[in-house]
Amino acid sequence: MAGTARLTSYGLPSRRGRNSALMDLAAQMPPAVLSEVLGVSIGAATGWAAAGGPARGTPPNSAAARRAETRV
Repeated sequence: MAGTARLTSYGLPSRRGRNSALMDLAAQMPPAVLSEVLGVSIGAATGWAAAGGPARGTPPNSAAARRAETRV
């Protein structure tokens, strides 16, 4: 039985945890690095980066922070 199916059979959904972990990683590294590390397409990595908001350490008045505010 696969890991996801096994967790689900015990009533433990894993998708939210996976998504949270991906967004956290995306906030820590650029999409190009995330794509290489995880073996996903650059488009998928860029999507996770957008969902995760601006990178950690981004000054609040930076262009990345302003773009994140307009998405909300």
